[in-house]
Amino acid sequence: MANRMDVLLAALDRQAFKSWQSPEGSWFFSRDGNVTTIDHEPGSTGEWLDLVSTLRDMGLVLPYEG
Repeated sequence: MANRMDVLLAALDRQAFKSWQSPEGSWFFSRDGNVTTIDHEPGSTGEWLDLVSTLRDMGLVLPYEG
């Protein structure tokens, strides 16, 4: 079973987001000139909710029905 980050990255890829991780572990997500970063993979429920909310504000659709 894929972990949460794998599922999220697949959804982002399907919806034309670019995502990458720095060697230090920070994550970067971009779409249409908007970029957001997090300094580590989310660990708590609150961190996941904050990240998904931010990505939804950037246009992410979950659940994806495309």
